[in-house]
Amino acid sequence: MVRNTALMLTVLFVMFPLSGCLSNGDNGDMDGENADLLDALVLLEGQIENKNRQIESLEGIQRDYERDVALMAEMYRTNLSDRVLTGLNLSGVDLTHAILRGVNFSHTNLNEADLTGADLRFANLNHTDLRGAVLTGVKTEGLVDCETSLLSSGTFCRYGVLVSTGVDLSGIDLSGLDLSEMNFHDGTYVGTNFSQGILYGAYFYGANLENAVFDGANLNGAYFTYGGRLTNASLVDANLRYTHFYKADLAGANLTGADLTDADLRQASLDNVIWGHTICPDGTVSDDHGGTCEDNLIEPVQYPDE
Repeated sequence: MVRNTALMLTVLFVMFPLSGCLSNGDNGDMDGENADLLDALVLLEGQIENKNRQIESLEGIQRDYERDVALMAEMYRTNLSDRVLTGLNLSGVDLTHAILRGVNFSHTNLNEADLTGADLRFANLNHTDLRGAVLTGVKTEGLVDCETSLLSSGTFCRYGVLVSTGVDLSGIDLSGLDLSEMNFHDGTYVGTNFSQGILYGAYFYGANLENAVFDGANLNGAYFTYGGRLTNASLVDANLRYTHFYKADLAGANLTGADLTDADLRQASLDNVIWGHTICPDGTVSDDHGGTCEDNLIEPVQYPDE
C-alpha cells in the first residue's frame, strides 16, 4: 500500500511542475488533465485497498480453516478419510489415532505433527512436509507420491510404504521388494510378508515380527538384535549369512533350509525352533546333529558386541 501511494505521488510531482512551463491556454488544458489524472489515481488507490481487504479476508478464511482442521484432528480417532487438505499449515498438530485413509495432504506442512497410531493408508503425500513428525504406530500402505515428501533422516518411502522407527506395517505384502539397509527398528510387522525380498543389511532392532514371512528372502547381514521378536516367523530357505540375532527371540521360528553361516545367535531364544536341512553358523548341517544347530553356534569375532 505504501509503495502504491508513493508511486502516485511521484507521478503528481512530475506532472504538476510541467504545467508552469506552458502558455495560459495550454496550462488550462494541463490543469484539466491533471485533475482527471488525480481522479484516476484516487480511484486506483481505492481499488487497491479493496483488493488488499479481499486478500486479508481470504487469508483469514485460510487460517480459520486450518484451525478447524486442527481442532477436528485433535479429537480422539477423528475420521478425516478422503478429505482434501492440500497446501495447509498443520505443523505441530495432534493427529494421534486419527483415521486419515485416502486424505490428500499434497503440499501440506505436517512438520512435527504427532501421528502416533494414525491410519495413513492410501493418503497422498505429494511434497508433504513430514520432517520431525512422530510416526510411532502409523499404518502406511498404498501411499501416493510419498517419494516426493520431505522426511526426517532415517525415514524412507518406497513402493508406497513409509518406513520409519516404530511404524505399523502388520499384514502388508512386501514380498519380492528391495528393502536393503532400510530402517524397520521398533516397528510392528506382525504377519507381514517379506518373502523373496532383498533385505541385505536391513535394521530390525527391537521390531515385533511375530508370524512374519521371510521365505527365500536375502537377509545377509540384517540386524534383529536387542529384542527383535521373530516368534513363529517363517524363514524357510532364507539367506541368513552373517545375520545378527544377538538376544533376539526366535521361539517357534521355522528355519528349514535356511543358511545361518556365520550368523550371530548369541543369547538368542531358540525354543521350539524348526530345524531341517539348516546350515548352522559353523557351516555344518542340522541333520548331522540330531536335527538342531543349538550346539553348533559360533562366537563371531567380527561382531564382538552388538
